[in-house]
Amino acid sequence: MAVKMSEEGVYIESSHVAAKLGYFWFQILRLVNVIITGATKGIGKAIADLLLSEGHNIIICARSGDDVASCLKEWTEKYPNQKISGHICDMGDSKAVETFAERCISEMGSIDVLVNNAGLFIPGEILNEESGALDQMINVNLYSAYNMTRKIAPTMVAQGTGHIFNMCSIASKIAYPNGGSYSISKF
Repeated sequence: MAVKMSEEGVYIESSHVAAKLGYFWFQILRLVNVIITGATKGIGKAIADLLLSEGHNIIICARSGDDVASCLKEWTEKYPNQKISGHICDMGDSKAVETFAERCISEMGSIDVLVNNAGLFIPGEILNEESGALDQMINVNLYSAYNMTRKIAPTMVAQGTGHIFNMCSIASKIAYPNGGSYSISKF
């Protein structure tokens, strides 16, 4: 994973996904409160680390309590002046997403940025995969962003400001072996 920042933009590179976030993002952000879903690995972790290094406060979530605890330990040691919070949340469970969003609002008060990054990949060919694989991936890869946005956006509207970033994958345009349903869920 590499994160590069230039006047042209922020590039986050991994073996499977490349994302460009415009430099305006970092120009408009002052010290802000940011929610990042799926932030204990890959792109989400890189975004969290970069924003913390810029002095921003974050709330993260992930499915694994061990991963959340590990990231919180790493970041609180590295960035002792930032407000950092983490929660276990299965983003495929709409009730859990609602609870997490409510916690975010309660903890931070104002929410300036939402990064919908949570994702799930279950390898398999469409004709041979387990029944329900597509449903699981759509719940995490699509509905979690929808549900988080619906819960957080009213706070942003009331504040008169806010930014929502929905991370996606190149797999939505270019399918690859054992990624058929994943490609569908990311389109």
